[in-house]
Amino acid sequence: MIVDWPQLSDEQIESKAASFRDQALASLGFDPSGPVPVEQIAEMYLGYDFDFVEANGRLGSDIIGGIDFDSNTIIINSAIEDHIGRYSFTIAHEIGHHVLHRELFLKARSGRSIMCRGGSKRPIEEMQADRFAEALLVPRSIVVNSCKKVKGLRGYSKRWRMAAAADACESTGLNNVSVSAMEMRLMHLGLLPSLNSKANRFLKAARRLLSK
Repeated sequence: MIVDWPQLSDEQIESKAASFRDQALASLGFDPSGPVPVEQIAEMYLGYDFDFVEANGRLGSDIIGGIDFDSNTIIINSAIEDHIGRYSFTIAHEIGHHVLHRELFLKARSGRSIMCRGGSKRPIEEMQADRFAEALLVPRSIVVNSCKKVKGLRGYSKRWRMAAAADACESTGLNNVSVSAMEMRLMHLGLLPSLNSKANRFLKAARRLLSK
């Protein structure tokens, strides 16, 4: 199936995720300052059911999630059900497909009804859903305000980066976000250096964001 997926900038995805989150939380009456309840948003706001499947079953061993637009079902590999961070991110990712890709997918498909998350190849629609999930689960304002209180935004080692991300998870109270997802979010917001960036470029971006 060939689909002309939209060319969306990171800021466009950020805006779509923020707008969707605000509308969903307001409709459901949830506190916007706490963890984003993606499971309830999927079920109660979008009307999706969940189907938990075994590895090598409906999704295949290397697939951890999928979304069936025909049956309004989000399919989850049962192996991740007890891993709250990965579980929440997978649901948020599938919500991203619903918001960003559903209409184009249904229009262009020829028999296939499921979009899946997983595998080694990351096509554009999967990368877009990842960025949407990240922005949905970790609101920019919450993490930026929290990181203003975190000292020592310097360091490049993996150990330091993971420690900084763990601190951010704790300080924001976003307890359904994995440390690795928080690390990526901080990097994309300029609060952690990218793996190939120079220190001066990182420090300028961090200071600029934290001064807003």
